[in-house]
Amino acid sequence: EHLPFTTKADLMVDQAEHPPYGTNLTFPLEQYVRLHQTSGTSGSQPLRWLDTAESWAWWERIWAELIYAPAGVTRDDRIFFAFSFGPFIGFWSAFGGSQRLGAMAIPGGAMTTIQRVQVMRDLQATVLCCTPTYALRLAEVAATEGIALRLRRTIHAGEPGASIPSTRAAIESALGGQAFDHTGMTELGPTGVSCSQRDGVHLFESEFIFEIIDGELVATNLGRWGSPLIRYRTGDRVELSRDPCSCGSPFMKIVGGIRGRVDDMVTIRGVNVYPSQVEDIVRRHPTVVEFMIECRTDRQMDEATVVLELTDGAAPDDVRRSIAEQLRAALGVRIECRTVPQGTLPRPELKAKRLVRTTAGS
Repeated sequence: EHLPFTTKADLMVDQAEHPPYGTNLTFPLEQYVRLHQTSGTSGSQPLRWLDTAESWAWWERIWAELIYAPAGVTRDDRIFFAFSFGPFIGFWSAFGGSQRLGAMAIPGGAMTTIQRVQVMRDLQATVLCCTPTYALRLAEVAATEGIALRLRRTIHAGEPGASIPSTRAAIESALGGQAFDHTGMTELGPTGVSCSQRDGVHLFESEFIFEIIDGELVATNLGRWGSPLIRYRTGDRVELSRDPCSCGSPFMKIVGGIRGRVDDMVTIRGVNVYPSQVEDIVRRHPTVVEFMIECRTDRQMDEATVVLELTDGAAPDDVRRSIAEQLRAALGVRIECRTVPQGTLPRPELKAKRLVRTTAGS
């Protein structure tokens, strides 16, 4: 606790001053075998991150032993990876972990959404790895095309959706099987996974030292020797429990998954609101296809509007009214809702940007 914190801003400054990789390397450059980078969805310059063969083996071992195994994924499964396989770390480590496990790994790069759905059907995929938002997009296209997918498990990362009860229920209803939430960061590594009890994410205390500082998760990784981080401020707001879990995991749990990002919280008339709280209410409505939150700052006051994209045949006035009433009852603050035509809102493969901030006059 006497050591200083490390922040993403520190890493960005280091890479800017010592391009292209910064100084957080513990081996000669020739010993690094993999390059990945952050997604840049926060609006900042992506961080480049290098791994040695040993560090990458650590990633893959965690996936095989601490993520797939608790989620009930076995060597008999066929795992489809619905992401672009670009430089973003995404599910690269999950792909390697599936090979370590001995399961069939099916890459879904360079495909349209409909092609991915068709491949999943044709190859009889039993497990899907993708973001929660993209899982719902796959389900939307599958329904339109009349394709039934028979999945046993889905594993999600990049967003808190699989720990949000209504979003998880929507994914499971549309795709079948159980949906699991996985947490992790490009800079740190894979940090946790949800369990059969469906009430939180277990943190891998065998691989990290975790602390909670003013409600924020701080982590030190123990196995990524080529690019270690000490007391890294993740920016994730969490609540921890050390109560024994009936799933049998020895690890402490993030209750309800990641509550939100420090930089995603908005204060509306004195009430702190996280996008995940809004999502839990919005996803209870089956006629909502997609949504985003517009936050407008006017004279130092935040006003929020939930933008909704609905299915054909939905009653817009009724849906808007119902969601607005539920938001006010749950959060204690008035949030406007408006609808837009189908196809207006993006369906990204990577992290969905739920919160868009603007200022008066912009």
